[in-house]
Amino acid sequence: MRLVLAVLLVLTSPLAYAIQVDGEGRTLEQALNNAFKVAIDNEVGVILDTERHLKNGKVTHNQILSYSAGYVTSYTILHHIHIRDMDIHQVTVDVTVASSKLKNFLLSSNHNPHFFDVDNIKAQIRLYKKGQIDGHKLVENTLKYFPHNAMNIVTHDFNVVVDYHNPRKFYLEIPYTIYWNQKYLVALEELITLFASERSVANPMFVQFDDEYLFIHDAIIMRSIKKTLGRRDFVSLTINSLQNQISINTCVQSILSKPGESWSNSRALYSHIGKGIKIISDRSVDSFILYPINESKLEDFRGLSEITLGVSSAKNCPENS
Repeated sequence: MRLVLAVLLVLTSPLAYAIQVDGEGRTLEQALNNAFKVAIDNEVGVILDTERHLKNGKVTHNQILSYSAGYVTSYTILHHIHIRDMDIHQVTVDVTVASSKLKNFLLSSNHNPHFFDVDNIKAQIRLYKKGQIDGHKLVENTLKYFPHNAMNIVTHDFNVVVDYHNPRKFYLEIPYTIYWNQKYLVALEELITLFASERSVANPMFVQFDDEYLFIHDAIIMRSIKKTLGRRDFVSLTINSLQNQISINTCVQSILSKPGESWSNSRALYSHIGKGIKIISDRSVDSFILYPINESKLEDFRGLSEITLGVSSAKNCPENS
């Protein structure tokens, strides 16, 4: 029986393909069935070519052709002739193939516990490991910008104040406001979402962005996040002379501290809760630093100097570097 595959192949959706095919047979029904087989045969070839891990295309291919009509969701006869002297029906049909249904059958036929491709299993393991390595690198590359790019600190007008108990001691009093860099929070949340999964009662590790919980089952990633957001963030002070290369660069106090007041979680932009971390994205904190100064410390400075505040992790404080 002669079967001819038409030239036109049109993708109509991710779930079905419309294929224009020709078929012939002793009856119209037989001609249609043969056209269906051409369409199915073509789609089997596409799937077998794409899903190269199928164990045996031939067996499933014959099974598919035996039930070809079951994978045709709709068809339109575009042309039909009956050659009476040869008693042959010839048809041109626009056939829509349920490719997802066909693919599921092909893939399910490969789920045999006695047969599997060892090389494919190895490849899947390698890909998974590479994905983990790449994921951990992505997390590492994002966390390395914390806290200096994760938090904004705005410096207000400063004063020189005298110590109440010792008139010979002077301080630079520099008020500031500290708050989250929202761009960093968006990037961090998108990153963590890549590794988030359903909540596990046995392993409730999470990062909470305001009221949204993102549960993480990768202990290595969660450990990196908790270590980085370790509540050891400091306000750093830099004084640069604008006339020479003299500078002062030091960490002054924790961002949770305020001179004259006790350490308080109310000034925290994030907090640790059990195995999780809660990020309060809309919080801003007002505080100030008192930096001791004297004439001898400023002896090398001349003229104008620039004062800036920043946020630093404890390990990156100049005195700890």
